[in-house]
Amino acid sequence: MAPAPAEVPPSSSTPAIPCPPDMVTLPEVCIDRFEAPNVAGSAPMAFQTAADGERWCSERDKRLCTEREWIRACEGGAVRRFPYGDDHRPGACNDDRTWIPVRWKTLAAWPAPVAVQEAARLNQAHPSGAHPACVSDEGVFDLVGNVAEWVRRSDPPPHPGYDHVLKGCYWAGCYQQAEPTCAFRNSAHPGSFRTYEAGFRCCRDRADESR
Repeated sequence: MAPAPAEVPPSSSTPAIPCPPDMVTLPEVCIDRFEAPNVAGSAPMAFQTAADGERWCSERDKRLCTEREWIRACEGGAVRRFPYGDDHRPGACNDDRTWIPVRWKTLAAWPAPVAVQEAARLNQAHPSGAHPACVSDEGVFDLVGNVAEWVRRSDPPPHPGYDHVLKGCYWAGCYQQAEPTCAFRNSAHPGSFRTYEAGFRCCRDRADESR
């Protein structure tokens, strides 16, 4: 086996790479290519709170995306209604599964094993990247469908209101049967809310911008 190439230490003369290779470079931010754990072919993390996402991203020198950043990634430069175009295409993303009735009292027992088992029973997420048509022009996958994604709210929350919202709907569509557009948001829950269909992805400031 050939030896691994030696790492080149950074220097002031070496230009910074705007985003790591597992992230997509957007005009103002880096965003994970896939939902956490951001690995093609892996199951997206689910049954997560916004606080879980903030902690997981921070441990990787990242953060939760703001809603504005997430929408920009979803709409792309052409400002489309869906990541793949302006018309909804059932099955292009994992957003047309049949809803399974939920045993909410069982889920509320988390972290008890019965709650974990119930979340697993309800989970209809597909491996990240399994829907090749569910991608933005810039290469961000599964922004709608699969798991709903916690983001930081960009506009000031109402009073009472919450600092995080859920974006992208999930595998069974959107609440109140709305279309899973880039603009759809679910602002009904605090970031501490743990639900079986919620996950996240991370963002990061670009290395070529002042921080």
